[in-house]
Amino acid sequence: MKGPVICGVDGTSALGAVEVARDLAERYELPLMYVHVLDREDDAETDEELREATPPNHTEVVIVHGHPADRLVTLARERRASFVVLGNHGPRSSLLGSISADVARRATCPVVVVPTTAGVPRAQPAPEPGVEGGIVRFPLGHAVRTVA
Repeated sequence: MKGPVICGVDGTSALGAVEVARDLAERYELPLMYVHVLDREDDAETDEELREATPPNHTEVVIVHGHPADRLVTLARERRASFVVLGNHGPRSSLLGSISADVARRATCPVVVVPTTAGVPRAQPAPEPGVEGGIVRFPLGHAVRTVA
């Protein structure tokens, strides 16, 4: 993994996604790219507001125009992204929002979808991979319960 962590931001579902993207970039020592996709070409004021609102220590801020899923998938492929991280507005399909579901189906890298209800703790030391008491622990610090 050498490509950036691409974090799709839209202002409403981005807080948890930004934290997860930042943690992934730090943990794997990858560049971090925030991407905001605008539907209309005439949103020049929004472009400027977003650039000014982004803290200066972030690697890159990209503002593009078009359909969000199309642009995120294209950027991920062009930049050879290691991860795409997205917020989720809520259940528009059976499990994910329409944009996050579309990106997850088409992206060429892992896609992490962070629900707006997720409480995302800041970086903690990652546990070593292994199995403890029926729980598989992965380096990302997440746990998955195994089913016997």
